[in-house]
Amino acid sequence: MSRSWERQVRKNQQKTNTYRQKSGQERIGGSGTSSQSFDTFKGRNYMFPVFLLVIALFLTAITISAQMSGVEEASGSSYWFIIVMYLILAVIMFLRRPFLRIGKDRMSTIRFNRERTIMAGDIAKFRIEKGYVTVETKGKGANWIFSRFLKMFKTDEIAARVTEFAEQHQIPVEKK
Repeated sequence: MSRSWERQVRKNQQKTNTYRQKSGQERIGGSGTSSQSFDTFKGRNYMFPVFLLVIALFLTAITISAQMSGVEEASGSSYWFIIVMYLILAVIMFLRRPFLRIGKDRMSTIRFNRERTIMAGDIAKFRIEKGYVTVETKGKGANWIFSRFLKMFKTDEIAARVTEFAEQHQIPVEKK
């Protein structure tokens, strides 16, 4: 093949691998990660669904009191539709479990409803506290915080696996 054709193939393969990595699929060609196994730690999100339930209850109370006082605008079905949508969103957010997936050279999690992946070289250090595990990143990315209180992660198990991951890649670990 000519060099320009090889460059074109490499360029397209990089784009495809970037897209596949964002969607959680395996990379194609090159250094395949199909043999890589991941340790997955799942939590449970309950704070945001409770917040949505409180909003739904508040809107229900306002709608019922407005209907009882005779306000005609409050008798429409759009208010009840909004309340039901808040309840459905609360159920969806409760059932969708947050996770931390640790592989041989990368970590991934769901942040803002997208799977985010960080390579071992992009991690500045790990901070392990009672009930919290923090992954500090290099650059301008935000730190990843896995909490026992907020998202019900098993932080003791995560801390053990993160310590092992840090030893493999010479990443500093700060224990408090």
